Amino acid sequence: MRYNSELAETIAHLCKTDGLMESPIPGLKLFRSEISVPRAPAMYAPAICVVAQGYKQLYFGEYSRRYDPDNYLINSVPMPFEVEVRDASPESPYLGFAIEIDSYLISQLLIDMEHPNSPPEKTGEIIVSTKVTEDLQRCFLRLLRCIDNEMDMKVLAPALKREIFYEVLKGPHGDVLRNCVANHSGANRIAPVVHYIEENFHTPLDVDMIASYAGMSPSTLHDHFKQVTSMSPMQFVKSLRLHKAHSLLLSGNQASEASYQVGYNSPSQFSREFKRFFGESPRVIQAAATG
Repeated sequence: MRYNSELAETIAHLCKTDGLMESPIPGLKLFRSEISVPRAPAMYAPAICVVAQGYKQLYFGEYSRRYDPDNYLINSVPMPFEVEVRDASPESPYLGFAIEIDSYLISQLLIDMEHPNSPPEKTGEIIVSTKVTEDLQRCFLRLLRCIDNEMDMKVLAPALKREIFYEVLKGPHGDVLRNCVANHSGANRIAPVVHYIEENFHTPLDVDMIASYAGMSPSTLHDHFKQVTSMSPMQFVKSLRLHKAHSLLLSGNQASEASYQVGYNSPSQFSREFKRFFGESPRVIQAAATG
């Protein structure tokens, strides 16, 4: 079992029951699990994800990423993943948190950092797991401890979130965080395309429309997109639609409603593709959600 004792104790104090907890600090979510969770679909928003105890494994296409008490995750775009929680038990639960990325704040920091001392490397990635530094560790702990004090949340939490984003931008994978600002000149060319798909997945989309938005030929888009995400643009569209539908079903929506909301015109086609993708029909997921 890998753990960070101070962070783990703080999260365990704040989050006493299994599941996701919205904290009173905007954009900060805590998570606890007393059982290891097998690989299951999940949608990740752009966020900095941190583990204090246990670890998570993310899968997308042919790729995977692990994050644990030594390594945090930077996810710069909305992404459909399969997620596995490991090394969790009632005696040593999985404990972690996520800070949603504030694009406006990132933009302001990039303006202030016009001449940074150490420009980040260009990784060409939109998701990366990287080392937790001592400075980040201190910021994470201070931010979580603000939750117990209303004045600290009001006065210190915004400054600590800014400091965390600053430390990440300074680090070796700061360019991944820059991808959250689609118009930034250093952003990866694929990040704005992913944002475009995420905003329009429920509408009719084809590869020519996406390539036109990206300013690339369909073949160039395909090559660049697959290199970054391990999926073709249309595979990504399908994966995003099905993951969103899975979330809607878990929230109590009918299968037919979910299919139309995510952009399918044919419920039967949706049902076939959903079962092929997840191994279970939409009605099975819907029934499990409603008990």
